[in-house]
Amino acid sequence: MSWENLTKAELIQEMGALHLRLTRLEESQSWLTFVEEELLAAEKEKAMLFDALVEPTVYLDPSLRVLWTNQAAANSLQLIPGQSMANLSRGHWAGLSQVVFPANEALRTMSSQEQEIDSQDGRVWHLRLYPVRSSHGGINGLLATLMDISARKRAEEALQRSLYKLQRAFEGVVQAMAMAMEMKDIYTSGHQQRVAQLACALAGELGLAADCIDGLRVASLLHDLGKIAVASEILSKPGKINDYEFAIIKAHPQIGYDILKAIDFPWPVAQIVLQHHERLDGSGYPAGLKEEEILLEAKILGVADVVEAMASHRPYRPAIGISQALEEISQKKGVSYDPVVVDACLELFTAKGYSLT
Repeated sequence: MSWENLTKAELIQEMGALHLRLTRLEESQSWLTFVEEELLAAEKEKAMLFDALVEPTVYLDPSLRVLWTNQAAANSLQLIPGQSMANLSRGHWAGLSQVVFPANEALRTMSSQEQEIDSQDGRVWHLRLYPVRSSHGGINGLLATLMDISARKRAEEALQRSLYKLQRAFEGVVQAMAMAMEMKDIYTSGHQQRVAQLACALAGELGLAADCIDGLRVASLLHDLGKIAVASEILSKPGKINDYEFAIIKAHPQIGYDILKAIDFPWPVAQIVLQHHERLDGSGYPAGLKEEEILLEAKILGVADVVEAMASHRPYRPAIGISQALEEISQKKGVSYDPVVVDACLELFTAKGYSLT
């Protein structure tokens, strides 16, 4: 455009348009300055927020190079932008190289990952890695947070030690109670131990959970506890006992239950002890329970008790033997004894070579 050829009116018009464009440019520049200031304020606020976190927080690029850290990461881990997590394998950073595997997994799976990391100074860190996605669906980087869980780990280890001691004490008390009964009846010494071993083996054959087997073992060790109230003269009587004496002996499941029922076991120990002489057809005692009224653990204990008792010596008779014991439960399978439990017992002794020791 040639300004010389413009009329005065056209020149005034062009000058007005130019002034308008300049005004808009100034407004745009002011807006850009405002946006820049707001962005800078937002960045500062974001940095303040992350610096307020007590957990070290690090932003990594896909090559695991540190792009940004909060103050906690700089102070406690001495991490600075530009460092590669893949190369921090010695000195103050020894242990942080353990970030590499979960970081690569997070990049590969595009999902968050967690891992515990042991640092050289004895601390334990809980690492969380979060993929940061781009607008195109890829991954721009990883946000990593580390929490010092050293105190919690020490507390957990101390708790485990305490639980182990309590478990040992509990097992000692159970063993002492079993031994007290066996000292009362020296002719059945080892009976409860052997019954417990067989009952647990049967439970394993039947696929019971480990926790259920633990409860069965305790109940088996204590199943004759009620005999502590029976006179030694009756328990060790060499001849045949009379009906009155048998009635006294038959009370031992109820007495054992009464002793154990107030103890808050994590398993139905008292009920198993109470029911271990119940039979499927209702011919057992003390309640004459039938079929599904009897706990499975009590059915298992009942079979183990009969087999061990028949195979062992008693003051009123010599040992009958394991063959006769297995014949006994075979003949009464489905009548007195649970058929599944009986089959498992026969399998143990005949096919797997189990023996009472």
